[in-house]
Amino acid sequence: MLKKSVFIYTLITMMLCFIPWVVSAEDKTPHEIIEQTSTEVLAALKNDSSEIKSNPNKINELVEEIILPICDLERMGKYILAKHWKTATDEQRDSFVTEFKQMLIRNYGKHLAEYSNATVTVIPEKLVEEKLYQTVSTKLDTRIGSKPFQVDYVFRVTEDSSKVVDVRVEGMSILKTFRTVFSQEIAETSLDELIQRITLVNQPSLAMNAIN
Repeated sequence: MLKKSVFIYTLITMMLCFIPWVVSAEDKTPHEIIEQTSTEVLAALKNDSSEIKSNPNKINELVEEIILPICDLERMGKYILAKHWKTATDEQRDSFVTEFKQMLIRNYGKHLAEYSNATVTVIPEKLVEEKLYQTVSTKLDTRIGSKPFQVDYVFRVTEDSSKVVDVRVEGMSILKTFRTVFSQEIAETSLDELIQRITLVNQPSLAMNAIN
């Protein structure tokens, strides 16, 4: 399984940088998107911390409606499944991307309230030539005992949009980690069984029915 601390930190740092103020992200560089939103997001988390703790659905709705749309979930799914994406049916692809999204939403809701006192420092932008993939580096201080660590956001930049396609925590790519874990599971079972397992985890009531 994924290393818990890396997985949680990655989810939270994605959340900290992608909230309502990115609505005009297509007009900004990846660095500007992260730099503009991080301070405002942290302020929002502090101001609404009580409501967030008492109503996790508030976070779930926020993630689904505003944050995840700026991530290229289909491209992420394609990378994670690797060779299995090529042989998967359209239905399998759609199901995997849907359940992967729900998994992210579920984990945000569980852990986000714990990071209301965190701080994000965006590392000054380096002058780079225009290219398809651009990386924005930040330092995240969770203020819960651990030292600050580096989080890099990888954007895929086109004329139409700039969207996140990977997140690296201290150099560890979350997509590579998922691909390694899921590829092994598919090899031992099947793509359908992987999707079914994630679906059960995303919906605890279904998991309980399966056990009973």
